Amino acid sequence: MTATTVAFGVAVVGAAGALGLLQPAAADLAAATQWAARPLVLPFAWRGVRAAERAGDPGEAFARARHLMRLLPQWADGFAAFAYRFALAADAATGDDPALRAERARSRLLLAMAWMDGARADAGRHAPGLLQALAFLPEVAVRTTPGLTARLRADGGAAALTDRWLAVAEQQFPSDAAREQRTFYAAPLAANLLAAGDRDGALAVLDTAIARSRDVADQELAATWRDRLTAIRRALAGEPADLRAALADPRFAALHPYLR
Repeated sequence: MTATTVAFGVAVVGAAGALGLLQPAAADLAAATQWAARPLVLPFAWRGVRAAERAGDPGEAFARARHLMRLLPQWADGFAAFAYRFALAADAATGDDPALRAERARSRLLLAMAWMDGARADAGRHAPGLLQALAFLPEVAVRTTPGLTARLRADGGAAALTDRWLAVAEQQFPSDAAREQRTFYAAPLAANLLAAGDRDGALAVLDTAIARSRDVADQELAATWRDRLTAIRRALAGEPADLRAALADPRFAALHPYLR
């Protein structure tokens, strides 16, 4: 394999920015040698995802995203962003039927979670983040789809699904703060969704994190994060907000480009 081939593969990944999607970090391109010998595959995969999203078909977009991610198995941020976009997507096929909309949202949620779960094996150092994304998603989803709360009762409810993944996180990455991380993980997760053009999903993530800041044992720290997340949420929703503290805080750097 030549250096030119590898360079072309990395450049193709950079084309993700043109699709409004978060680019993989350089450290996450370690698997490039798995697909760089087939450099024509990746740009066609990107185009397929974008075309399906433009057509408003969440199922087709997700199928194409899954194909794309087989070429980028270590890009954990990509898995989370695509899974959230699929789970939270507006589904035109449901029409005005709220019951059908809720049932299809439940199916998308469970499929998206199963896909992220399967991605953990290749996530390496990003595996804890994928678990946090898994734990976040049920509570975010019920905020965006009326009737989904009732549909999830058969699965134990959104809180039970969340607790299930938080228990896995506590077991595999022991920490007293495992449950608190939902508050702290909100900034990069919301940034991923904003990068993918999903402002509504980002707002739902921030709403969930603000509500869950009560889980943070250090109440002074919780208040700081809650205040800054609230200001960010207001700004993203087009409401007046004092962003000075959030913009001065490097912990929210992933969101800074969307606040200026």
